Amino acid sequence: MRFRFAVGAAVASATLLAACGSSSTASSTATTAAPSTTSAASGGSSSSSPPNIPNNPFAGKTIRLISSGAAGSTHDLALRAAAPYLAKYLHATTDVVDMPGGGQLLAWNYISKAAPDGLTIGTTDIQGLLANRWEKVPNETPNIQDLSYLGFVGGGVAGGAKVLFSVNTNKAPLTNIFTLVQDHTTKVTYLGSVGDVSVPMLFKIYNVPYTALTTYSGSLAELQGILRGDGELSSKTWGGSWASFVTSGKGKVLLEFSMRKTWGIDANVPTLYTLLKKNPPATASEKAALEANASALDAGMGLFGPAGIPANKLAILQAAIKWTVAQPGFIAQSQKSKLSTAYESPQQEIAAINAGINPTTEATIRKFVPLSTGVAS
Repeated sequence: MRFRFAVGAAVASATLLAACGSSSTASSTATTAAPSTTSAASGGSSSSSPPNIPNNPFAGKTIRLISSGAAGSTHDLALRAAAPYLAKYLHATTDVVDMPGGGQLLAWNYISKAAPDGLTIGTTDIQGLLANRWEKVPNETPNIQDLSYLGFVGGGVAGGAKVLFSVNTNKAPLTNIFTLVQDHTTKVTYLGSVGDVSVPMLFKIYNVPYTALTTYSGSLAELQGILRGDGELSSKTWGGSWASFVTSGKGKVLLEFSMRKTWGIDANVPTLYTLLKKNPPATASEKAALEANASALDAGMGLFGPAGIPANKLAILQAAIKWTVAQPGFIAQSQKSKLSTAYESPQQEIAAINAGINPTTEATIRKFVPLSTGVAS
């Protein structure tokens, strides 16, 4: 069955995400916009004046922007960069609330159970929503087809790319990804998260023998493990210490998990699109599974609300987010935080989700992704 989504129209209400426990917040910051459309919002650069909204249903209201990550996370930083511009466009107060927990499930469940009035929206990784379905997380049945998608920033670009890191070595088969997927004799050790989908699925589909080490406490601990020789490979979002690992000459990037033709950081690094062209997997269903995961990563970080937001409010929120992502101040702040600045539309997010919940594709992915005891990433 293929689900259909209403974009710019009310979304049919259905069973919401299962509750994950009582909500908690790590921090909260409110931004209030004055009614005047000529004053510049904070963010480091002046912004254009937003259009007038007749009978604006958000004027004077407080909109809760729920970050599914902790303070200082990409979700938190992106919302704080966007908040003053959303406030300005909507003539509202925007209140950023960090609600980490359960690998984003706490925030997802909270938002999904909120009143469908457009006053509670928040961040989600599109691939994370799908991965929770693919991994059949216990006691969770996220009906992601019923949510209201608003758009935000895409992945697969400089600030939102998931890549496969390797130690800088001349040892085959770690010289490049094409060698790795064609060599079925050398066993590699991969340092990764319990809920990772991308690397285990890639390795299993291409019959790359590997051992996964998943006992590290976090990203930095994994990097330290790579540096001391615990293993040869890990997959993380480009940026920070992992980017320095490469730029310092200690590491290299073998692959970007993206269906874009080139990677903006380094055009010499192949993307999954290139790999599938040059070395397609054995079956069409396996190819579709890899494409679905990469397309979801390309969809990046979205803003969403509960099912049933009225059509007029949904359209205004979508327009506000599109306007926000184009503002120089938002772009400057996002670049400073090494975040993506590429706009991703609700239609693009929905297309990625449709591909991921295709029954054949979902069944194929589940062949390579075990039942999770945690939350997918």
